Amino acid sequence: MTTMHSQGHSQGHAQGHSQAQDRPVLVDLDEATCWELMATAGIGRLVWVDADGPVAVPVNIAVSDGAVVVRTAAYSAMAREVDDSRVALEVDDLDHETRTGWSVLVRGVARVLFEPAPEDAPTAWPTGSKSATVRVRPTKVTGRRLAPPR
Repeated sequence: MTTMHSQGHSQGHAQGHSQAQDRPVLVDLDEATCWELMATAGIGRLVWVDADGPVAVPVNIAVSDGAVVVRTAAYSAMAREVDDSRVALEVDDLDHETRTGWSVLVRGVARVLFEPAPEDAPTAWPTGSKSATVRVRPTKVTGRRLAPPR
């Protein structure tokens, strides 16, 4: 009995090893590649902490002059809560079929400016006034790619 169990275990282990070789590989991205990918994304999630804890909001983004730019309503929770605060912005692109994709995380300080939309501002999908610009100046930019197996 022990021998059969041992052989079955070995075969299962070999099969699992083969399947692991067919799985995507996680690769760290350099900062330049992170910026290139963010410039193509158009959408991300801005994260900050309010009195109730972490908040993550999907936003339209643009990359400009070493910062990430978001437009929002002047009366929004985002405009009220993120000015001069530490925030994170996550951007990604995933392919569920191939189980590949990438993710970039920007950590930095947000600054809210009440101004007409600058030329580098993204176009927000929702209707309504977007009279506030949030600029996230990064302190750290990291990213990873889930690449096909080699």
